[in-house]
Formats: sequence, structure tokens, C-alpha cells
Amino acid sequence: MIPRFAFAILCVFLVSPLGAQEPPERKKLVFPPGELQPQATPDDKPEPKVQDPAKIIDLFFLALQADKVDNAYDSLVKDTIIAERSEDVTALKARTTEALDNYGPIRGYEVIEDHAVGKSLFRRTSISLNSDLPLRWRFYFYRTGGEWKLVDLRVDDGLVELFDDAAKKRP
Repeated sequence: MIPRFAFAILCVFLVSPLGAQEPPERKKLVFPPGELQPQATPDDKPEPKVQDPAKIIDLFFLALQADKVDNAYDSLVKDTIIAERSEDVTALKARTTEALDNYGPIRGYEVIEDHAVGKSLFRRTSISLNSDLPLRWRFYFYRTGGEWKLVDLRVDDGLVELFDDAAKKRP
């Protein structure tokens, strides 16, 4: 049990100005009328995500045209399961560099076919317009969590197959 005297001293110390500190001054946030959130500065803005397969592929070919093979693949496989297999990505970069040496630099590309399977799978077949011979590129995307992600990529010089595929589609 606390003696009355000690209790009285303790109470005086707790409520007296000697033991008290000034509470820190609170800052007020003031939003101008019509604005619901503070405006972000350019440094605060997150990098926009590219979700459209067509845009992803376009950026890929633009980087290849600029002879930036590493950047092209790094952007293409960013945040995908393919990126986790770094040795495969390194091999793709090496084979693409070799193909560009053999077939010539890319001057552009054409979309040959878009094919959707349901709402979650998409394949785009394109040819790169290299200076010597074109290459066939097949990009396979899967839509997950509202985003399209690359799940497979095939590259070859199978131009004959493009003609065979086109002939099969004729009525």
C-alpha cells in the first residue's frame, strides 16, 4: 500500500508543469477545393505498367531495332516466370544477337496473326523485317490478375510454315 504522502507527491508531479512537456504541434494537411489527394511530384509517380500484349511487343521490337537486345528482353520478361530462369533469358539474348548477325539488323516488324483462346490466352505471330531474311516470332501471353504476361516465346526462320498455315485457312 502506498502511503498518502507519497501518493500526493506522485499526483502533484504528474499534473504539475515541471514534469509535463508541450505536446508536439500537429501539422495540418490542407487540400485545395476540388482535389481529393495531394498531387504527386514527378519523382513520386510509379512507372506505368504496360498491360497490352501489342504494346509490349511493339516496345520489344523497337529496342531490337535500336540494337538493344538486353533491354528488349529485360522489358519483355519483366515480372514474368520467364525472368526467374535467368540462364534461359541469357541464352535467348545470345541466340537473338547471333540471329541478328546472320539475318541482318531489324528494320521493323509485321503482325501476321493474332489468336486468342478464351479470354486469358493470346498468341501473336510476327515477322521481323531483317535486312537479309525475316524471322518468325511467336509470343504467348497469359492474362492473370488483370495483366498480360509473357509465358512463352518461339523464334525461327520457318517462313515456309507461314505459307502452309495461310493455305490451310483458305476456304
